[in-house]
Amino acid sequence: MTTSVTLAHLQLEWDQNYLDYPDTNQWAHHDVAGAADGRIVTGHPDGRSLLVFGPDGRHLDTVETQTIELHGISNDGAREDSFWIADPGEKCTPGEPEYDDFVRPGRVLNVSLTDREVVGEIHQPALEIYEDKAWHPTAVAHVRSGHDADATESVWVADGYGESLLHQFSADGKYLSTLDGTSSGLAFNTPHALFANSLGDATELLVADRTNRRIVVLSSAGEFLRTFGSDDLTSPSGLAVMDDGTILVTELFGAVTAFSAGDVLIGCLGLATAEDELRAGWPNDINAEGNASKPALHPGQFNSPHGICITAGAVLVTEWVIGGRVIRLAPV
Repeated sequence: MTTSVTLAHLQLEWDQNYLDYPDTNQWAHHDVAGAADGRIVTGHPDGRSLLVFGPDGRHLDTVETQTIELHGISNDGAREDSFWIADPGEKCTPGEPEYDDFVRPGRVLNVSLTDREVVGEIHQPALEIYEDKAWHPTAVAHVRSGHDADATESVWVADGYGESLLHQFSADGKYLSTLDGTSSGLAFNTPHALFANSLGDATELLVADRTNRRIVVLSSAGEFLRTFGSDDLTSPSGLAVMDDGTILVTELFGAVTAFSAGDVLIGCLGLATAEDELRAGWPNDINAEGNASKPALHPGQFNSPHGICITAGAVLVTEWVIGGRVIRLAPV
């Protein structure tokens, strides 16, 4: 079943059955990304494996990753067939009202679709703040700025569920620096998603600073540039940028919001409520036994938008919910 929706200047067809997605009662909490050849890469709701789909939505492959959760999935800018995975090391369990205890420290992995295995890892930096605790990464961004021989490359990791820090690494995984957000006038609070926005010779790093309800914009070197969205957002969780520069932000509390290339609000699909207005048991329902259960997920209506990407001209959105849902929004 499909339905037509409008987001800013876009007329879109909503298709929540586009992917040959597994039927499961696991609590999905993953991202989505697109390969250069049109394949779609997302997570299995069980958190342990990448699912690879063709451009037509047909399931092609399952790649085991040894993760707890595939929270952040992003393209490896150096290798077209590889993807970075941010595994926070925790997993929601249906039937439990809150998170399980952390199962293990988080990990940042590089997974090759060709080799069908983990081919690299970035390790937690040896900083004093982590002497008696582990990081819990939520997002990774490969940032390339400049052209050819003058180009610089680095990998940024958001410790969004841990210490709310951003860590910069070299392309080969050597630790370089850490940001706490205070250069923006406010320390990060749950930096949930990252996106490397290429602007010709320069690249800006967008940070979805969720609990602070804003987008922070940094240079490729980590210098603070500006913020936007603090008057419009309730729960920014994922980021994607369209070819015309339109910035799309998933709002965990129920919407996808669009900003112009000049950071001006231009539209919203859905209504992101305030946290204290969410229904009981959100993002799930509460069954007769008082446990979390899968809610009804209706076409044209967001429940809990989480990850987002743009591939082959279409927008793909994942939702944080038991059973999971991956929605395709294609231009009409």
